Amino acid sequence: MISHASVARPPRVAAWLVDLFASDGHVESILGDLLEEFSDLASKSGVASARRWYWRQSVKTIAHLIATGFRAAPWTIVSAIIGGYLLLGIGVWIPERVIVAVLNFSRHGVVPYYSWPQMQSHLLWLNSAIMIGQFIVAMLVGCMVATATRGREMVSTVTLVLVRGPLAVVGYLGLLVRHWPLPFSVLPFLVSYFAGSIAILIGGVIVRMRRSAPLRRALGA
Repeated sequence: MISHASVARPPRVAAWLVDLFASDGHVESILGDLLEEFSDLASKSGVASARRWYWRQSVKTIAHLIATGFRAAPWTIVSAIIGGYLLLGIGVWIPERVIVAVLNFSRHGVVPYYSWPQMQSHLLWLNSAIMIGQFIVAMLVGCMVATATRGREMVSTVTLVLVRGPLAVVGYLGLLVRHWPLPFSVLPFLVSYFAGSIAILIGGVIVRMRRSAPLRRALGA
């Protein structure tokens, strides 16, 4: 009779994440080693314990792959991150200028003047459209950064997200110092930041999966 441990499979999401961060030349050996140790641990300590071990080991492996990938091509990754950050800044700055221009034009009669309730309604729709546009821009930036760092797509996009976080906090604190109290809530800022971060990672995943598709087909053949 075949034991349950012998047919157990490691967590698919954990294996998929390791696959994303590993280079094409090493992904098969890394996943193979993890699977071998997982199967051995499952037969000795049970499937549940083996799955917990696999998740812990996957996190450690991904952290190691990020550090190794950055050390292997630091200038390529740094250049891509700087370019991506500048593009993100342009994608945020232009819509903000549009809102300011609409407010100024309305105030000076260049466009029809709206009462404050009407203006709030228009700004709500405008802000919603802008947030959707910024999400798309962030995803495209993630794709471009990943494309520029072949073999290290997820390393570069994750690093961009990690760098973007502290800089965004510093920028927001600067606004608090210069324009206290701010005329808007912190919630839209947080929503925009997290949505943009997710979009950047989605862009990296798209490029990585498209590039690794031939290898996946070869391994599955």
